[in-house]
This record gives sequence, structure tokens and C-alpha cells, in this order.
Amino acid sequence: MGTALVEPAAVKRPRYVKRAAQAAGAGLASVAVSTLATWLVLDSSACRNAPDYGCLGFAVLWLYVLPFLNFLLAWPALRLLRVRPAWLTALIGTGIGWYLVRNIKTLQWFPGGAQYVQPALCVAAFALAAWITQPHRPLWPRAVVALALALLMPLDSLATTQHVQSGQDSELARAHIPLLGPQLPAGYHLNGVGTNRSTAEGEATFYYRISPDSLSGADTMDELRQEIQVTVGPLQPGFTPPSHCAALTSVYPVPSPACDPVAPGVWRWSKYDYVEYFTRVKNTVAVIQARTPPVSDTVLRKLAGTMSVRTPSYFTGG
Repeated sequence: MGTALVEPAAVKRPRYVKRAAQAAGAGLASVAVSTLATWLVLDSSACRNAPDYGCLGFAVLWLYVLPFLNFLLAWPALRLLRVRPAWLTALIGTGIGWYLVRNIKTLQWFPGGAQYVQPALCVAAFALAAWITQPHRPLWPRAVVALALALLMPLDSLATTQHVQSGQDSELARAHIPLLGPQLPAGYHLNGVGTNRSTAEGEATFYYRISPDSLSGADTMDELRQEIQVTVGPLQPGFTPPSHCAALTSVYPVPSPACDPVAPGVWRWSKYDYVEYFTRVKNTVAVIQARTPPVSDTVLRKLAGTMSVRTPSYFTGG
């Protein structure tokens, strides 16, 4: 009688599953011990009494020591569980886990991401490393996994950008005031968009900056002087141009000087090189603030004259 043939895949699959489970167990033990070590280090007197930046500097240094500790803990655990090559599996597992936790920014949007999602990813990374290092397997599936990991960063960046834009759109919609925005001149862009409740009546105001495209980061005072500040808020009782032009965002009394009409619904006030343009659209006022020079008064007047109600996506780039 002939012997029944056994499908090789049916025999190998449980072995691969067991290998991945063992590696995940080693990763879990490594993460648990590393977490305990981190807590002990940050709670130690050496951390609390550290010079310079104190415990913060100590904690930053410890973050770079942590992956080496994970590797040193996982290596003997994998050898004990007979997951070979143990050193390579530990190295790849530690590397993938570190890559995911440090570079995937969307983790911060998960509830409890720092406490649960990140350790779970580190454990899963060891299971994936065991699959990658298993012997007698074709190369192309591993190349596909490597490509997928490389694509995670641009995809994560795109997802983070979309999430931030969506959050900003929701924040602006909750302000419940008309979102006044200008027609931007060539060579300028919007940034620093946000809302607050800084008026005495607790009404929301909306603010943003208009910056030249030539500015890389507005780090110096000269660069900051080239930016245009815009604040939008509800009409205040003290705003009665041209006799009085009151500020929108102050919680304390401020002078309300006279301002000069320059166009229908647009007024100008200046003191030395500091200039403010006021634009009223129904019951909303936009205040445009800048210094001339370096900002051209022609640019400010154009911005003030083209203010109209915009959608949230106009300001967030959505």
C-alpha cells in the first residue's frame, strides 16, 4: 500500500506560526523589562539631580540607550526559545520597532498610543523579524515587506497632514465668526492659523499670519518684522471709525485713536513705522498689523481691500 503524501505547507505553517509567537514573546519580555528599567531610571536620584537640563536631558539620553537594551535583552531570550539566528532576529526586531515608534507620527492620534499602541508595535516587530529571518524562504516577500516599511513614512506624513488640516477646519468652524481672508499677493502665503477667546466678552477671535515666501522660518527679529499679523473678531462697541478704532483682542482698556478712511469699510491708523488697517465686513472686523518698512503699505492696503468671507479650507490648505 502506498504512503499518503503530506502537503509540505501544512507541516511548515504551524512551525512558522510557532516561531513568530516565540519571537513575539521574547519581544514582549524585552519591552516589559525595558519599561521597568525606564521607570527605575527616571525615578532615580541620578536623574533628578542630573546637571544642565536635569532629568529631561537624562531622559533624552536614555531614549537612545533603550534600543540597545532591547536588543541585549531579546537576543538571549530568542536563543533560549531556539529562534535562530537569534542575534539577527533581535537586531531586526529592535530596528523595526524603533523605526515604527520614532517615525510614525500618526501614533499620537490613537487614544493611549504611548501606553499601549507603541509597546504592541514593538512586540509585533519581533514577530515580523522572525518571519523575515526564517530560513529557506524566497527573497521577494521580504523585499515587499521592506518596501512597505519604507513607504510608511510618506504615507504617515500624508495622514498626519490630513489629520491636522481636518482638526484646524473643525476648530475654525467652531469659532462661529465669519472667517475673513484677503486675496493674497504673489509671493505670500498664510501660516500660524488659530483661534482664541481673548476678548473681554469671551467671544472667539481668529488670527493668522501672512508671510513672504522668501522667509524660511521667521527666526530673527528682521524676519519677524516682514510678517503681517491679522486678527478677525466680532464688532466691538468701541469700534466707531473714523473717530475711534478699538483693538479686538484686548481684555484691558486700550486707547482707541482716530483712523483715516482709505476705502469703503477700510480705515488706516499709524504711529511711526507701525501700521494698522481695519476692514469691516458686516458685523466682523479684520485688523491687519505690520511695520512699514519692511512691509509695503501698498501690500497692506490691497490686503485690507480684498477681505471677504472664506471657507476653513482656504486657511488650512485643505
